[in-house]
Amino acid sequence: MNEETFWAVVADCRRESANDTELASRILFRRLRSLSPADVTEFVRLWERARSRLSSWPVTDAVCLLLGSVEEEDLCQIQDWIISYGRTAVEGIIEDSDNLVELAADASNARALWFDEFMTEAHIVVSGTWPLGYDPDGPEDLIGERTDLRDPEIIDRKFPRLTAFRHLHPEVGSPELR
Repeated sequence: MNEETFWAVVADCRRESANDTELASRILFRRLRSLSPADVTEFVRLWERARSRLSSWPVTDAVCLLLGSVEEEDLCQIQDWIISYGRTAVEGIIEDSDNLVELAADASNARALWFDEFMTEAHIVVSGTWPLGYDPDGPEDLIGERTDLRDPEIIDRKFPRLTAFRHLHPEVGSPELR
């Protein structure tokens, strides 16, 4: 399992699910169960690395703009949801967090627990052991600069597409991390 294979597995599961997030998580779990213990361990490590790359203030601010109020403990599920969309989505959102708006049609699934700990479960099923180096929480602190989500001028400048989305969806509520 290398990074190319990792992202190919994620893309195959998303494609096979016909873009259904819940089904994608089940397909991914089944796929992991068929891998060797070493490959599952490496898959988990690569997933956690992708999750850590999404652990930034710009991405978190974009998440709050898309979803409204977000509990800090929900960030891992939201990051998993983003990763399930594949390499292009992850890299696009890391490059410009305003690109998160491209996943808005599936935002109702962002906090779902479908991906929660499935990698660890698959590793335990396959190998009978807890994954070495497993870090379910990612980095201690979010990296990057936090945006004042109460300042409309800054939000309009930094997140124009998410601002437009919010104007169309006022029901989303106040963007904040709690």
